Amino acid sequence: MSKIVTFPKEKHASGKQMTVEQMQTEQDREIFARILLENVARWIADPDRDEIINMDVDRVVSPRLTPEQVEEMDKSGAGSFGHTTVIEPADLDLYESYMYPPLAMPEKPEVMVSYWDMNNKIPFLEGRVMVKALCPDGFESWLVISVPVPNFYTALEGNCWGWPKYVCDEMTVEKERSEVIYEGKVRLSMDFTPGGVDDATIRQLKAQGTEGGNTISFHIDGGGMCLIRQGRPGGRGRQETHFAEWEAGMIRTWMRPEDPWAGLIPEDCVTPGVWQRSFGLGGGEGGVMCKVKRRD
Repeated sequence: MSKIVTFPKEKHASGKQMTVEQMQTEQDREIFARILLENVARWIADPDRDEIINMDVDRVVSPRLTPEQVEEMDKSGAGSFGHTTVIEPADLDLYESYMYPPLAMPEKPEVMVSYWDMNNKIPFLEGRVMVKALCPDGFESWLVISVPVPNFYTALEGNCWGWPKYVCDEMTVEKERSEVIYEGKVRLSMDFTPGGVDDATIRQLKAQGTEGGNTISFHIDGGGMCLIRQGRPGGRGRQETHFAEWEAGMIRTWMRPEDPWAGLIPEDCVTPGVWQRSFGLGGGEGGVMCKVKRRD
């Protein structure tokens, strides 16, 4: 006889799925991970559903924040924070190898590297290495190709959803330097130096924004894959973002040379980038994922 209790039955005393508001501990977030995995898998398998909102949990429209609430959140340090930069690819052949069908090369190939502290009650950090791709619906989006995370349940989520996540030893997001430690060594780092960019570059940085609401991945779909976008084409329906901090500068990006994607960036990679802290202003319907289909 043997018995393994992964989660105590008291966690589901009502016999219902846990809600976001009920999450208080790391174990609660683990339980929530399997809810998200199951909900998204059901959506992928349903041929009549092209979109899923908030992964089928807490499907409510959040009220727009008042100016007083925005000011209070500003002062409290609320919002996700971190770095982002866009890099011209150093190896176009390597870049093109990531254009898995039905993706195609974009008009201007670019690599984006971002690293965020989501600043949640239950701490979560996530890095993202991405390449821009032309999708079959005619829109350009960011294909996620490497994602460091701090724990196994978010790694499980990501790999099921097509985000190739790996679990780090340590993760740090700080204004001057953000880094990933893996197997005792640095695997990814971003060193930020404020300033050193002209007005035209600042305008360009503001125009390109971040990857938020426009990433793509391939979700497991039976014996094949389903191309999905984390957001609607063109950012439709997305709530407005408030930038509590936004500072342009130069970012030195380094990747472990033995990682295949490291060849996408120059050896001495210094590019214009941003340090920012931001949060949504509400009034939107929440996070949307869409099945990407060919444009007729």
